[in-house]
Amino acid sequence: MAALAVAFPCAHAQLKEPASQTDRELVALVSKRLSPCFTTLGVKRDFKLAPELPTESKISAISLLPASGPMVNDGYAYWIALHESRAHVYVRQVGGFGGTHKLYGPIDINEQCS
Repeated sequence: MAALAVAFPCAHAQLKEPASQTDRELVALVSKRLSPCFTTLGVKRDFKLAPELPTESKISAISLLPASGPMVNDGYAYWIALHESRAHVYVRQVGGFGGTHKLYGPIDINEQCS
């Protein structure tokens, strides 16, 4: 769990379980739709960069986003944060050479990658 704690610094330093079954299902659906865009080798599409994640009170869940692609030592890992509106998410990218940190969002929950 400690390795995951670095994904969302400050107030977002840990995973946040979805509060309801509906939120769990929504996070799983959005993760399935977005996972093909977020690979161990990088992001396959241009998504808007966000300057920071909204405050913790505005985030309903933070979960690991499974990355597609080959397993590589310097690959990227991703976390997805569901906004309280349930209309969009943010995706944190960490890894690569030098430990890159990028935050993408807001991304519409209906966005789909193939």
